[in-house]
Amino acid sequence: MPYGMGPAGEQRGDQRRGRGRRRHYPRERVYRQRLTFLDLSEDQCLRRLRLSRLVVADICMLLQAELLPDGPGGHALPVTVEAISTLNSFASGSFQGATGDITRISQSSAHKCIRQVTDGLFTRTSDYVNFPIYDISQTERPVSFHSLTGFPWMQGTIDCTHVAIRGPAHEPGLFINRKGYHSIKAQLVCDHWKTFLQVCARFPGSCHDSFILCESNIPALFQAQSRLKGWLLGDKGYPLQTWLITPVRNPTYEAQQHITTRSVIEHAIGMLKMRFRCLDRSGGSLQYSAARVCRIIVVHCILHNIAQQRGLPLDEFPCAHKTSAPTINIEEGDEEKEEEDDGQPIDSAAAHLAPCDTRELLIFDRFS
Repeated sequence: MPYGMGPAGEQRGDQRRGRGRRRHYPRERVYRQRLTFLDLSEDQCLRRLRLSRLVVADICMLLQAELLPDGPGGHALPVTVEAISTLNSFASGSFQGATGDITRISQSSAHKCIRQVTDGLFTRTSDYVNFPIYDISQTERPVSFHSLTGFPWMQGTIDCTHVAIRGPAHEPGLFINRKGYHSIKAQLVCDHWKTFLQVCARFPGSCHDSFILCESNIPALFQAQSRLKGWLLGDKGYPLQTWLITPVRNPTYEAQQHITTRSVIEHAIGMLKMRFRCLDRSGGSLQYSAARVCRIIVVHCILHNIAQQRGLPLDEFPCAHKTSAPTINIEEGDEEKEEEDDGQPIDSAAAHLAPCDTRELLIFDRFS
């Protein structure tokens, strides 16, 4: 009898054939229905994203080339889903996992969406945040400031604000500001419409306002041959210049105009942090690396300018004053991944002395 043809061999063959007949095929894959801004009403869109449906649609069209997949795979998230996840994270300042719940995506997918949308908007900064030096603009701004506050020949108001971050791994004391927490210090200049004309977000929180001003492009803009005609208005943290007005020691009646004019930049910064709660420290600090936070600050200024240009003031948002305080903006397990992706933050003493080193920090300080 040939080998394997006995009773035992026939039994093993029957077992193999039985196993083949009992094979379990995988179930059909179920794709979750994604939620986009098209599924939100105008009221819900304003409350959750701080932008109208029309503005969100324009942002999706603007970022379509950057967010479309490179390969032929058909499993990429739609552009509308990526945009709404990022805008909801910016507006609410919530966890990435909670942000993903609104569009029914995972936390890791929400992390990728925020990164891609942020990088896409950052490349278009000069289109939305710029300091026009044309003759018409130089005349329009002083006239508008004078009609608003009575102060003559004002080109803009300048001030700095802190955005809280988690302490870097190396030399965290460099980022501790005078209020006692780690932060990135951003210099902002706005016009009478509370639109940001310049943003310089590349310095740790321990830097002084006057130091940031000297390292930015503002002095060159007013001292160049084709300089701006007029003044900037700042607080007592800035030095007195021929193009920069600071408060007087013994205030008189005219000093009231100075206070009223300078309140424009304070109101603009307050609107920025109220519109995008992740910049506010009331509920926690941003858990990204310093380089990523700098990009996020610039992107928020872009979105703020878009909202101002489209006539979406903060007072018109439903229940804007009842918005809950933000929480930490990233999942705990994602901190190391963010550090690896962004590279080294500004965590050395050399960054404080030579902050223009872009290898340690992604920056933006540009005019058109």
